[in-house]
Amino acid sequence: MAPATDKPLHILGWLLFVGGALGLVGYAIYAFALTDAPLAFKLLFAALYGGLALLLVAVLRQRLRERKTDKYRSVQL
Repeated sequence: MAPATDKPLHILGWLLFVGGALGLVGYAIYAFALTDAPLAFKLLFAALYGGLALLLVAVLRQRLRERKTDKYRSVQL
C-alpha cells in the first residue's frame, strides 16, 4: 500500500491525465467535425468511439459496485 503522502500525487496525476485526455478528445471532435469527410465515415467513427465509451463506463460502474463487497479489499501484500 502506498504511503499517505502519495495520495495527492495520485490525485494530481489522474486530474492531469483526464484533463489532457478530455482536451485531446475535444480537439479531435472539433477538427473532425470541420473536415470534408463523408457523412457515413463520420457516423462510423462516432459509433466506434461511442461504443468504446459506453463499454468503458459499463466496466467502471461494475468495478465501483463490486468494490463495496470485495472480500479481499483489506488484504495487505
